[in-house]
Amino acid sequence: MGQILIAYHGTDATVRDALVSRRTSPVPSSNPYDWLYDGMYFFEGDSARALKLATASSKRPQHKLTRNPIATPAVVGAIIEIDRLFDLTTQSGIENFTLAAELMVKAYEVDGKEPPKNRPSFPGDTENLHRAFDREVCKMVHALRRHANTEAIALAAQLSQLLGLNESGSSSLTASQLKQLGEATLQIVNTAPFQASRGAFEQGKQVDPSSAIYDDTHLQLAVHDLSSIKGWFLCPGDKLLTPDEFSAAEDALNAAKALRTAQKPRTRAS
Repeated sequence: MGQILIAYHGTDATVRDALVSRRTSPVPSSNPYDWLYDGMYFFEGDSARALKLATASSKRPQHKLTRNPIATPAVVGAIIEIDRLFDLTTQSGIENFTLAAELMVKAYEVDGKEPPKNRPSFPGDTENLHRAFDREVCKMVHALRRHANTEAIALAAQLSQLLGLNESGSSSLTASQLKQLGEATLQIVNTAPFQASRGAFEQGKQVDPSSAIYDDTHLQLAVHDLSSIKGWFLCPGDKLLTPDEFSAAEDALNAAKALRTAQKPRTRAS
């Protein structure tokens, strides 16, 4: 059993109710601005911040702050069990990111191309929310991990063949050979793909001109392996919509979707 994380997803009330009632399944996001790479995004341990995003997305549909439009802002809680976490709040995670960044930039240079850059997502965006560079680096992190896992599996298979391991099992192996096989198996486990990524996201306004704290700062989780999400729940004080309320909220969401479809595609601010 891995670590249990409680996280919150800002969304439309219709989606919240459908997830809690198990009438729908979670859908990963795969946008150019998804800085921790593809996955379903959450605010770790902060339902208020999740609601703040959902509300902003509803009030400022032209900025397309969320993958899908939101008409009735809401928050759904999730219980997530993670064994393998790419954690950018740790030195180990930052070291992995740094190495991947160097390799990614070199790969682009070899191809004679400019690597992606973090850019404003809309006019007036001072936080460079379109984090294409970070996304590309995280993509490299996951690619390197998958490559290491593939190699570990191949080496373990090769070792098993050399040791003559078959259906008879490992009872005839020496202690040294068992140790080799155990180490090879452990390497497979240690390089298995990350199920989720965590990153600290500094955002918002300074709480005071003399402070280094920004009022929207939070921890983001991107869950890549959706089977890691073990359950959904309503936040304290929230209730499922009644059938009439759900119908009205669904109509509002459909109108918001139609409005987004009619809008021009979002362009990056220059």
